[in-house]
Amino acid sequence: MLATVRTYIEAHHLLEPDSRVVVALSGGVDSVCLLHLLCDLGYVVTAAHCNFHLRESESERDEAFVRNLCNDIHIPLFVRSFDTSGYAAEQGISVEMAAREQRYAWFEQLRQQHELGAICVAHHMNDQAETLLLNLKRGTGLRGLAGMKPKNGFIVRPLLCVTRRQIEAYAAEQHYPFVTDSTNANTTIRRNAVRAILAAASDTEIRHMALTAERMQQYDALLAALLHGETLPADTEPTLLYELLRPYGFNGSQAADMQAALTTSGKRFETEHFTAYTDHGELRVQSKKLRDTAPTLVRARRAIKTKECLPAATDDYALFDADTLPDRLMLRHWQDGDYFFPICNHGRARKKKLQDFFSDQKMSIREKNTTWLLCNADKPEEIIWVIGHRISDPYKITDKTQQVAELQIE
Repeated sequence: MLATVRTYIEAHHLLEPDSRVVVALSGGVDSVCLLHLLCDLGYVVTAAHCNFHLRESESERDEAFVRNLCNDIHIPLFVRSFDTSGYAAEQGISVEMAAREQRYAWFEQLRQQHELGAICVAHHMNDQAETLLLNLKRGTGLRGLAGMKPKNGFIVRPLLCVTRRQIEAYAAEQHYPFVTDSTNANTTIRRNAVRAILAAASDTEIRHMALTAERMQQYDALLAALLHGETLPADTEPTLLYELLRPYGFNGSQAADMQAALTTSGKRFETEHFTAYTDHGELRVQSKKLRDTAPTLVRARRAIKTKECLPAATDDYALFDADTLPDRLMLRHWQDGDYFFPICNHGRARKKKLQDFFSDQKMSIREKNTTWLLCNADKPEEIIWVIGHRISDPYKITDKTQQVAELQIE
């Protein structure tokens, strides 16, 4: 799990290397794992524990536990007690909302006073799924479907890439002690009720819900940027690319792979009817039907005329020594390993890889992929004409030619 969290932090730019951070430490398995993971990843960690005095002796037990834990692993700890019930009554809000306001306000004070880089909280994929369902139950829009962001100001959530089961398994493997909040079993609390529903969901289903929230975050950012004429955030580019490619049958995973491959050339992606490929920083989409529908080949044979002035080959017309051409011809596109003998009027023609020939002609990936090759139908590897560019030397007209083959592409 350590590698997964490291990759997630780096991918979402959550923390700078060697950052000094404060971890919201309740004593539960999630926050305990987060504390250890960030320490193991080399961050300078401070812990902060809120005692809301809402669970009688359990609140005192939790405070004692985190004090002992931080003392044992030599982590600085800040503890603060809150009159949460009194604050909720004064503000006319729920106790849950009061606790949330109090803890985040205090975390921000600590961050500023001690010049810390981030406030790290232990929300994970299950919490994301719970947030998504809670918002759905009360009715929501795009922003509500977006759930919690990996980074919101100075608040970062490094565990949004893992599920509760993964965290619990990791804690058991590492023998991390932790405490359990008995009120988690109270399903009269809305979030706990949703949590009980999700308990039957598999990790795959939880990941799908969390992924949905992540995509909604990108759509929300994309919409905001388009509405206000702002530069598109970098993390919305795969989403925009997916929307552009969706009509061609490409899926989200392919869009993400295409985004990563844009710096390369020649990387191909397929759907039933289309091919997309990268070409020097650009992405091109081509219809397989149009690409694979070969043009018509018109063939005529005649005697060579005395002192005939032979025209140069054009894009769709060329002359050959008729006696050298095979009876059966075929048209195809190029493949890896193709080679031919470009026409040579002086000296001996040399074998050349078609890929090298294309490069010499400074042809784009698109031009390479759409160029037709005239080949021997009985030996498809035998290239007679790179149509529009060059014929192969063994089939050229010489002073010994008696019959001319005229080939026209329509």
